[in-house]
Amino acid sequence: MNKFNWDSFPTYYILCKQLTAPSDLCSFFKRHKIKKYVYRFVYDDTITVKIGMSAPNSTSQVWGERVYRQLAHAFSWGDKRIDGSSGADWLIIERDFKLKYGVDLDHTKLMLIVWDVSNYDFQSFNPFKEVESMESEKIAQHTQLLGEKPIGNINDEANKRHRPFVSVDAYNSIFTAE
Repeated sequence: MNKFNWDSFPTYYILCKQLTAPSDLCSFFKRHKIKKYVYRFVYDDTITVKIGMSAPNSTSQVWGERVYRQLAHAFSWGDKRIDGSSGADWLIIERDFKLKYGVDLDHTKLMLIVWDVSNYDFQSFNPFKEVESMESEKIAQHTQLLGEKPIGNINDEANKRHRPFVSVDAYNSIFTAE
């Protein structure tokens, strides 16, 4: 059962083979003013590689930071590839993908699906709790359909769904500004 109306969110399909550099993603997110989002990387139109969300409390001013950091680590970028610890979990995803499916995870065979939730009517005091719930819902849908999480969802995110939710109305009824 869906808690969120996914059809109500602007949805973008980005063919990664059409990107000339990983930074093209940042330009796309900036052009469309996408600040909060849920995303899915799909390989060859068949395998969901990873489901994720925008960085929760990022101080970075980089548009599309989370997807940029991950995709930019792909070995298939050659000399355009970035390195460093932020987003380096993509290297583990590439290794695990090769072990499971027997093929290299080439970015040119990836499609990035982005649900722009920036303008969603958030009910929580902390909107990113709701974005986490959106991400969890997409992972749960995938797990229910295929019996396992996407290979790129390395960490068990199940506990996120059990964190307390404080609505804006409840918060305002308890606290007042002085």
